[in-house]
Amino acid sequence: MHSTPPVLDTPDGPLVTADWLGHHLHHPRLRILDARGRHPSSALPHAKRAEYLSGHIPGAVFVDWEQDFIDASDPVPVQVAGPAEFAARAAQLGVGDGDLVVTYDDYYGIFAARVAWAFRLYGAESRVLDGGWTTWRDESRPVTDEISEPSPGQFTPRPRPRLRRTLAEVEEARGRGAALVDARPRHLFLGDRKTANTGHIPGARCLPYQELVDGATGLWAAPSAVARLARDAGIDPENPPRELIATCGSGVSATVAMLALERIGVHADGVYDGSFNEWSTDEARPVDYGPAD
Repeated sequence: MHSTPPVLDTPDGPLVTADWLGHHLHHPRLRILDARGRHPSSALPHAKRAEYLSGHIPGAVFVDWEQDFIDASDPVPVQVAGPAEFAARAAQLGVGDGDLVVTYDDYYGIFAARVAWAFRLYGAESRVLDGGWTTWRDESRPVTDEISEPSPGQFTPRPRPRLRRTLAEVEEARGRGAALVDARPRHLFLGDRKTANTGHIPGARCLPYQELVDGATGLWAAPSAVARLARDAGIDPENPPRELIATCGSGVSATVAMLALERIGVHADGVYDGSFNEWSTDEARPVDYGPAD
């Protein structure tokens, strides 16, 4: 007869602290995913598998952010996998129904947030480790080089379609007055007509991911700082847009903006997965340059 695992006291909000994770490190319903990686512009391997092998949080399983949970057949880069493919990979990683997924990385939280968002998209509970690998290591918390080999889980996808927006859905949403928040670096948002892949979707607001997470520590900006940044971007936390969609270059760092806004009570309805990479492929679609109107 199987015993029922103890209840996992899951904190509210999209983040967990290092103290919380350290206290619950060996809970049977906790699944830790190491999503450390590099920006796509890096000449080095984008997934930090070698770094994982040399040391990681005990019990963590490595996730290749550019390969796992990705629809390889989609012509738009790094689009999230469909439900069946996602569920199969989640099960291989040991994630089962009822588990809590906690993700971490060491690059502004963008890969951890993306993986956490993907699990949320398919109905799972997920959180991002505030401070990520950097603060965990700097605080001399437990680290191991022992490779985790989890038993396969039983993951049942329960899609929440509004969390992922397609191009057609974004165009329709813009038509009814939805707001967009763009998490790319500010210089890419402002752009230049002579520089490819710069500028922004008309009407989008600029909320760069590097201003929402401290790159040196991995710690997420305090809610008061996020509220100030949101107001500067034209988003009033006291009177937020009726519909808000997060975007970026490829649907990755948009998840940071989504989760950061959630911490101040501003609900983003979803992430435009194709983001500017897809939007800018057709010259017939408008692109604005300079500060948001």
